[in-house]
Amino acid sequence: MNDNLWTKYIFVLEIMSVMGRREFLAGATSLICLTSAGCLSRFGEFDPDIEPKKQLGEASGISFEVDPDLEYEYLEENDRVRIHFDGDDATTMAFDEFGKLRAAEHGSDRLQQILEDNSLAGTGIGSGWRRTDLTEIDTSGTTTNSLQEEFTQDPLWAPRVDHVHSYDRNGVLVYEPAVPFQDVVTVAPRSMEITILFSERNYTIFLPVICRKLWAKDE
Repeated sequence: MNDNLWTKYIFVLEIMSVMGRREFLAGATSLICLTSAGCLSRFGEFDPDIEPKKQLGEASGISFEVDPDLEYEYLEENDRVRIHFDGDDATTMAFDEFGKLRAAEHGSDRLQQILEDNSLAGTGIGSGWRRTDLTEIDTSGTTTNSLQEEFTQDPLWAPRVDHVHSYDRNGVLVYEPAVPFQDVVTVAPRSMEITILFSERNYTIFLPVICRKLWAKDE
């Protein structure tokens, strides 16, 4: 799937998730699982000897400003926005929540650019964004304060880069990244301070950047 289309599709899914449309989200997530790299979990006795990891990037944090780059209707009376989809479908959400989601997507775009600038983008490596649980991040060897104290948004959405080895249903390797996971971690910033220049007012948020090493196997 084209990266830009994938990102827009994920944005729609996240909006549906925020609005509580669980049936839509469950069905769409299953589709993604089967049509992309396969469900990211262990199957039976199959073990490719790849240790999954989830950690922050190791490069210095960055900050940038960006236009929202998505059409929306601002509802001043209750500080919400309305987003229209194809046809007559539309949904609304709080301006603050909309800002979080837009920032996470723009962070993903900037992360992808960083990968490309360092010749690290390619098969098995790509950026995205999703809701993040900070307790799952490996902080061993660091001397920083609690991540929950550093990144205080709730719920927390974050840009991420995945480093994926993919296997078919018989356990045969389909593709693998051309560069080591550590190369990706080294260039990924630890954090992003993103300011969205909405016409109503600027929105600034501080997000972690997640690096994930994992493997995928088709069912």
